[in-house]
Amino acid sequence: MTLDDIDEQIISMLQEDGRRSYSEIADAAERTEVTIRRRVKRLIDEGYIKKFTVVLDPMKMGRRIRAIIRVKTVMKEATVISKKVQHFSEVDEAYFLDGACGIMLKVTVDDLSDLREFLELKLGKVTGVGDIETCIVLEDIKPPF
Repeated sequence: MTLDDIDEQIISMLQEDGRRSYSEIADAAERTEVTIRRRVKRLIDEGYIKKFTVVLDPMKMGRRIRAIIRVKTVMKEATVISKKVQHFSEVDEAYFLDGACGIMLKVTVDDLSDLREFLELKLGKVTGVGDIETCIVLEDIKPPF
């Protein structure tokens, strides 16, 4: 299935606010609520929409430090490393990157001592982890949601 303009409008509106009602989307798209409900179901069934979720403000949740971490890996250990970092509570997102980039992690911690503890006692002890480059996020320019 390819997406048409209506599907893209539905997706865009749900990305802005996942709690939007079908009737609100129907009004904006000039379609019936039944049509919107059917299209959303199809978008879910076909995997375009993976899930509806809540995006928390880490600052209000008491987690004040966010960092982007690039992890150089021993190639044969990359899959094992990726499985381990998925279970670290500090890791919000994790990606395999191409070339020599290795793995990129987006982490959130309470303070700098927690970041250091994560780097030294968790990530740094994973077999196959090489160099670790950490960049602390100063400001969200364009957040993911």
